[in-house]
Amino acid sequence: MKLKAKIIGNKVHEVGYRVFLLRKALELGVERFNAFNTKENGTQTLVALLEGNEDQKTAFVDFVRSNKPENAEVGDVTFENYQGYVISVGDYMHLMQVEQLSKGIPAILSIDRKQDKMLEKQDSMLEKQDSMLEKLDETKKEVVGEIRDLRWDLKSYMEQRLVKIESDIAHIKEKIDLN
Repeated sequence: MKLKAKIIGNKVHEVGYRVFLLRKALELGVERFNAFNTKENGTQTLVALLEGNEDQKTAFVDFVRSNKPENAEVGDVTFENYQGYVISVGDYMHLMQVEQLSKGIPAILSIDRKQDKMLEKQDSMLEKQDSMLEKLDETKKEVVGEIRDLRWDLKSYMEQRLVKIESDIAHIKEKIDLN
């Protein structure tokens, strides 16, 4: 017995709905299952196909009517008999893996490109930092040189003043006859 379920709503794509239904199909022992996202009249629709015995079919219908993934927004659920081919659960799981890889590879490549750009920026920033450190080192040398020059100038000035003061004191002593 084959079944076609349509789950229609504002948010039935990208919420883990297909894996959610696959898990239930596996729990029920269903050997043939398929699910895919589509749009009908501009509305997100998930179509699930199931082939199993009457008990599996009934349990699946009950589950779909009363359960949904956490972030799903379901407006309507319909069921009808299905006449077409339904792939095996194993093939469906392989199909899901391939689909996830096809989503993941571009994301990984995008991350890789972003990482390359970040490394380029980091290299540029390190070069700027090195340049700033070199300038800082040059500035430090200039400041140290200026401080030495100032100390030398101050020392010379103070020595001249001290010689003058000693000379003035000697003159004063001489005038007041303190020798």
